[in-house]
Amino acid sequence: MRILKALIDIVRFAIPEKIVSYRNIISKLTGNPYYVAPYIPLAEATLAINALETAYIAAQDGSHMANSSMHDKELLVDNNFRVLAHYVNQIANGDETKLLSSGFNISKEWTPITKPILSVVDGPHPGSAQASTTSLDGPGVHVWQIHKGGLPLLETEWETVKMSPAASTVIEDLEIGTFLAVRVCAVTAKGTSEYCIPVVKLIN
Repeated sequence: MRILKALIDIVRFAIPEKIVSYRNIISKLTGNPYYVAPYIPLAEATLAINALETAYIAAQDGSHMANSSMHDKELLVDNNFRVLAHYVNQIANGDETKLLSSGFNISKEWTPITKPILSVVDGPHPGSAQASTTSLDGPGVHVWQIHKGGLPLLETEWETVKMSPAASTVIEDLEIGTFLAVRVCAVTAKGTSEYCIPVVKLIN
């Protein structure tokens, strides 16, 4: 039987979702009687998250230097939480109660998380598109990402436009005649799916 373990699937999230998820883990680990000596001090991990949040805000001006700084800080935070996940797995040793108390998503042997299926059609009015996917299996959210102008060259070019439990969303304020790439993943208590195969739609 496979041992349950904490996942580090959060590294696939967009930066705003990462910040929220990582702060939740810090909150769950703080004062947790199971995890009294993490390999990285929680105060140090919190400072790294704060620095990432500051860098993300600064990068909104689009400058190359600000973006480079933001991604450097993102890598540091991701690596910190890879180490914390390893620590949690060593302490919990497959105990589901201990794993759940850590705030990390945990692997589930009996329910694999599959990629969502996505369709994108014309929206309710010109310059919009409606994206639909499969309903969630239990409580959770869909994370909707887009890229204007077709498929992006870099993973970091995807833009998160909405997080919601709904299996459908309308994307508006799009330029008619351009191509829109859309993808979605599902985040539930069972884990986080991979993003689906992107769908590209001509905006009418």
